[in-house]
Parts: sequence; structure tokens; C-alpha cells
Amino acid sequence: MIHRAIYGTLERFVGFLIEHFAGAFPLWLSPEQVRVLPIADTQLPAARAVHTRLVASGIRSAVDDRNETLNYKIRDGEVHKVPYMGVVGQREAEAGTVAVRARGSEKKQVVLPVAEFLAKLEEEVRTRSLRSLV
Repeated sequence: MIHRAIYGTLERFVGFLIEHFAGAFPLWLSPEQVRVLPIADTQLPAARAVHTRLVASGIRSAVDDRNETLNYKIRDGEVHKVPYMGVVGQREAEAGTVAVRARGSEKKQVVLPVAEFLAKLEEEVRTRSLRSLV
């Protein structure tokens, strides 16, 4: 059993990390870093374009294209402790922007151009920041 001790150490370390962050991992450690939420089906192509840009830059992203209300999608993202949710509505789709909700910011949204949002995410991952830069 001595040769298996290293696996037990890794399991305990991961357990300590989960307990320390209470499941709300910082951006660089989170399995899903950004969830893109289209308001309606008409904004789905714009949401997928944002998702594609995020993935191309190495950001772990997902598009929530379920046929649910926006409030339901936001609540689901909060329950799953996703660090950022990018809401894409008609205005955002036309302007090439995204309304960003950071985890724990309650109802506060910041509208940013996609390139600026991506730059802030990359900086937060690069510096291994424990606080939100958006």
C-alpha cells in the first residue's frame, strides 16, 4: 500500500481545495469559466460567436441554449458557481458586446465589448487572481 500513498495525498489536496473555496473556484481553476446566455433564440448565433472567440483564446466556455427563461438560466449558473455569465440580447448582438455578470455581484451587469471582456479574462487567468477583474 505504500505505492498508493501519493494518490491519497492528491485526493486530500483536492478535497481541501473544494472545502476552502466552497466550490466557488477562482476563474483560473474553475471547470466552466464563462457561461454565455442568449436571451432568445434569435440571439443564439451571436452567443455562439462569443463562445467561439472565448474557446479560441483558451477560456472554458459553454452556451446555455436551452428553451428556458433568462432568469432560470442565470439562477442555474449561480447554483453551479460559474464565475462569469455573459448575457447576449438584441442590443449586444448588434453592437458586438456582452453583458457580463460576475459571480456574487447579485444583479449588477457590466456591458463590455467582447474583445475587452476577453482581455480581462486572459489577464485574470494569467495572474491567477483570486478576485474578479470585471
